[in-house]
Amino acid sequence: MIKLSHLTPDGKITIPRSIMKFLNIKGGNDIIFEIQGGMLIMKKTEKIDQVTAENLIYKAV
Repeated sequence: MIKLSHLTPDGKITIPRSIMKFLNIKGGNDIIFEIQGGMLIMKKTEKIDQVTAENLIYKAV
């Protein structure tokens, strides 16, 4: 799937609704950005509770 978006002067992008729906993400979700071979890769995350509610880490899914 290829979609076009616009980068604002302050570095924000809008993720197209079709991609949000495909990845099952909503506003307020955390995402991971990764650079590989000159390409930007966006990954959705899941919260994992390890010890307490205050000690959360994230896992790319």
